[in-house]
Amino acid sequence: FARIHPMQPDATVQGMLELADVRYVAPMPKDFAASGADCAEHFVFEGGPLAYVSLWDQLQLNSEYAEYAEMQAMLPQRRQDHLDWMTALEDSIRSGAPFAKARDPRQCAFGQWYYTHSSHDRRLNLLLGQFEQPHAMIHALADRLLGMAEGGQSGEALAAFDEAQHTTLATLMRLFDSAQELVVELQRRVAVIVSDGEATCALGADGVRDIVDVPTGALKPNIGHGAASRATTGLIILDDRTVIPMLNWRLFCAAPAPAAA
Repeated sequence: FARIHPMQPDATVQGMLELADVRYVAPMPKDFAASGADCAEHFVFEGGPLAYVSLWDQLQLNSEYAEYAEMQAMLPQRRQDHLDWMTALEDSIRSGAPFAKARDPRQCAFGQWYYTHSSHDRRLNLLLGQFEQPHAMIHALADRLLGMAEGGQSGEALAAFDEAQHTTLATLMRLFDSAQELVVELQRRVAVIVSDGEATCALGADGVRDIVDVPTGALKPNIGHGAASRATTGLIILDDRTVIPMLNWRLFCAAPAPAAA
């Protein structure tokens, strides 16, 4: 089975390939452009380039790792937000300029995401749980230190600011870095190398779930419509009544990938 995820949360779409056509399942490099507008055209396997086909793009579905890809793009921005937040706070303490950044940890861009986010991955949830205390402590600095500065204690406020930079902020920055590393690691897509002796290509998928025996007569005609239906040769009905499309990988190799939405 090649796993791919549709737009609906917690839904899984599986596609089946004939085992006789599968030559190898190769892990994708972390920096490989697996899908989207910049999708790679070739996958290097055993030192040579193979035509690469993104199943996500061909079937117009999301990867189950889309959450991590979005976090990978978002986390550096939110990290920089808090560096900018601290710079603005220091300027307000020194100059008396109004401080316009969010004081409530739930109101900054990261907080709005953080307090509504839930992940299926235990390691990621444990790591994200460590953000709450230092993140809240950083935002609490605004009221405390600006109050000190307004009360004529600017020197003491700057000293406390400097200490927070080297302790609480440093902890928060390390957490952002660790989360960024983890979401890259969690994206474990694979390239399924398929060949029938004439055509050969690499299919990008979220993973391989299982190898199963298909009962005689289990392949039924596919009468559906849309990109996913056109990309199948029929539907496999397993003993437990699970219905899985048989992917027409030869069609993928013959046709150019559709433009990303």
